[in-house]
Amino acid sequence: MADAQVRAKVHQKLVESGEYERISTHLRQKLVESGWYDQVNQLASEKLRAQDNPNFNKLVDDIEPKALDSVPDEIKIDALNMIKKFLDGIVEK
Repeated sequence: MADAQVRAKVHQKLVESGEYERISTHLRQKLVESGWYDQVNQLASEKLRAQDNPNFNKLVDDIEPKALDSVPDEIKIDALNMIKKFLDGIVEK
């Protein structure tokens, strides 16, 4: 099975089980607590002020790589561990 198919299948199982929403809520809370949301909001505001003709797609293209790179490692690890725990529970051993 190709990587894209595996990812799609995992995503489907996460959504069907309700685990996707639980993990998303948990991560959103951790990102707010870490100050990440405030940092990305400030970056977006700066980029918007610098644009002569504001454009949402251009804004996303400009800030998305930096926003993703700035997610604290402990939050990334936490997310991966939550997904791994879920997968361990559904995969037959």
